Amino acid sequence: MSTALQQYVEDIERVLPRVVSEWELLGDVTEEGAVWGFDIEEDDVSGFVVLESNVGTYDVPTVSVSLSLGPVSEADREDLLDMLAISAQLLDACMTITPPIGEEGEEYFLIQTKFLAKDFSEARILSAIKSLVAQLDMFFGAQ
Repeated sequence: MSTALQQYVEDIERVLPRVVSEWELLGDVTEEGAVWGFDIEEDDVSGFVVLESNVGTYDVPTVSVSLSLGPVSEADREDLLDMLAISAQLLDACMTITPPIGEEGEEYFLIQTKFLAKDFSEARILSAIKSLVAQLDMFFGAQ
């Protein structure tokens, strides 16, 4: 693993305990990056921080911060259309779906934002989480 990527891993693991209630590294850190799951009790949300090396595409490491909106299996066609409409209204964020994860291979809807790993800091991740929580409340708070 590159020294720069390892430094980003260390930075993320140093900052996460200060900004979330619980967190854990999901899987191994590889040349492609790493994934952490987290919970924020006071906002009653859970999500992921993903570090991607982007070797062969952008060739610039990025960090994605996302909040879970629930399993795709619980959505019907109308829900999917609503998600697309909401995604178009988000500010500096988008809706996405995870690849199958966990023992059951479940897919989840996420609201996420992405930025360059070199811009990662405690302030940047806090800002990203606050923005995502505010948009989650705005678009899904009444549901």
